[in-house]
Amino acid sequence: MSTRANNLGKTLTSKEAARLLGVSEASVKRWADGGLLPTVKTAGGHRRFRPEDVAVFRRERLHKTGRPSARAHSETRHEQGASLRGGAKHEETAGLMYDVLIGGHAEEAAAILVSLHLEGVGVSALADKVLCPAMRRVGDLWHQGELSVAQEHVATRAALEALQALRASLHPHAAHGRRAVCCAAEEDFHELPVQAAALVLEARGWDVVNLGTSTPFYALAEAIGHFAPRLVCVASTILEGLDRAAREYGEVRRAAARSGAGVVIGGAGFAGEDVRRRFPAELYAEDFGQLEEFAVSISEEGETG
Repeated sequence: MSTRANNLGKTLTSKEAARLLGVSEASVKRWADGGLLPTVKTAGGHRRFRPEDVAVFRRERLHKTGRPSARAHSETRHEQGASLRGGAKHEETAGLMYDVLIGGHAEEAAAILVSLHLEGVGVSALADKVLCPAMRRVGDLWHQGELSVAQEHVATRAALEALQALRASLHPHAAHGRRAVCCAAEEDFHELPVQAAALVLEARGWDVVNLGTSTPFYALAEAIGHFAPRLVCVASTILEGLDRAAREYGEVRRAAARSGAGVVIGGAGFAGEDVRRRFPAELYAEDFGQLEEFAVSISEEGETG
């Protein structure tokens, strides 16, 4: 494993924090001495910074000053690419993420995501290149009997906590007043895809109503009527009762049409041409990058319309 991968999830030096904040090392030390930027001390008495604290400080500083640093401008450009820096490095980083998740080390998992985001990696890329591959490995090993149910649950909870820490660290795009509704289909209790989709959209300035897991389609249709979203996202790993689900999904499509909402569905439950014929949508998302691109296109239509 490379030195860079080993450094992910660890604390930052003053020089590293300064680079990520786009300021001088002296500024970082001054903020730390003034209690503005939290620090931790090593056993040898050296000052270190948690990536989460650096990210939150940057977000709050940008909110107060309204002047993004040169680093923040760079981050915006990198988010457009939605790809993990280093190309082939993503497999290595996903392997490191697997190790910390299976150990239940949520804080270290959060530090990996936040560190990469501070370096300019967008939320969809973090999900597609780091978090999801690690969790797919967990799921595969569980199905093969090499991991216990308890280990799978520990990894899932650590991943969800890491996402929450990333959410707290984000400096999202300016809110544009558009709303999205996200959920998992009925009998699907996988929370991670729904939370990741919501975070991808929130980072792009969407107001997200997260209905959570196991949401019947008739309930989703009611929520669309109530919240009038411009975007509806549905995840499904296993879609049960296809005939009934298809009938109720018709209500979702009618409600979405009245709201002027685009519908995005994704996950293994919606795989296959026959299933997709019965569940029409504007986008069958293969990854979170596609969801992000679709959401951006809707936002741009509203700006030019």
